[in-house]
Amino acid sequence: MQPPQTAEQRQPDEQAPARRRQTWLVRTFRGKVRPIFARPLAKLAAAIVPPLYMAYMRLVWATSRVDSGNFHRLKEIVAQHNGAVALLWHEEISTVAFGYARAGLSPHTLASVGQSGEVIARLLARCGFVVFRGGSTTHRSRRRLGILRTMITHMRTTDLVLYGLTVDGSKGPPYRLKTGGVIIARECHKPVALVRTWYKRYLRLPTWDRMALPLPFNVIKYYLKGPYFVPEGEGAEAGFEPFCKQLEDDLIDLAAQSYDDMAQARPANLVKREGEEA
Repeated sequence: MQPPQTAEQRQPDEQAPARRRQTWLVRTFRGKVRPIFARPLAKLAAAIVPPLYMAYMRLVWATSRVDSGNFHRLKEIVAQHNGAVALLWHEEISTVAFGYARAGLSPHTLASVGQSGEVIARLLARCGFVVFRGGSTTHRSRRRLGILRTMITHMRTTDLVLYGLTVDGSKGPPYRLKTGGVIIARECHKPVALVRTWYKRYLRLPTWDRMALPLPFNVIKYYLKGPYFVPEGEGAEAGFEPFCKQLEDDLIDLAAQSYDDMAQARPANLVKREGEEA
């Protein structure tokens, strides 16, 4: 038997109508008002962001000391194996379009299907990239599988394809490898290379990965590790997960080395899975 309600409990919720009106206003804004402005703004951004990006990156490169290290070997790996899959962390994505083009590379990559993805796709295409439109969100697994099949078919039927893929994108968590790029390498029998571009001076943007934007008058350094070959033949299935774990650990090590080389503190979440558990 329920206890009798107090006088305070029997009183009507005076704020309920206000909350309902606020909820209705939010739904109306998101569903009807915001799309009216979002599409024109997205088109405007797609038109003006790429040239602004190119102008800014030209300034950064012109005023900075660039250390290519052993990065030239990426071209050799692609030529030797008629293609490769390069994996990197999302935090360094701001320089990939311009920096890889300056290094003489024309990678193939993936951009999301949203309005922000259109801006990124135009920017990448301006820098000579071949761009596939898809996504890695957990709520679009069918679309993700479809774009993977498309990219696999493209690599199998096209010479000298270099895929450059952010393995913790597009929504994280940071420094945790997703297996899409490794699956492409496995299905196409291509090697994997781990790559990194890092900077002495940068600003962190308020994104999920705290993406770094390099500043002018900088030191920019490239890193490369590999090639790695996905296990094949007997025991390949059992060896796939440990192989991915090794790639993740080595890519974390590569990022840690870049922070150390620039005398910077490592991010607190730049840890291997066993270190995270500990």
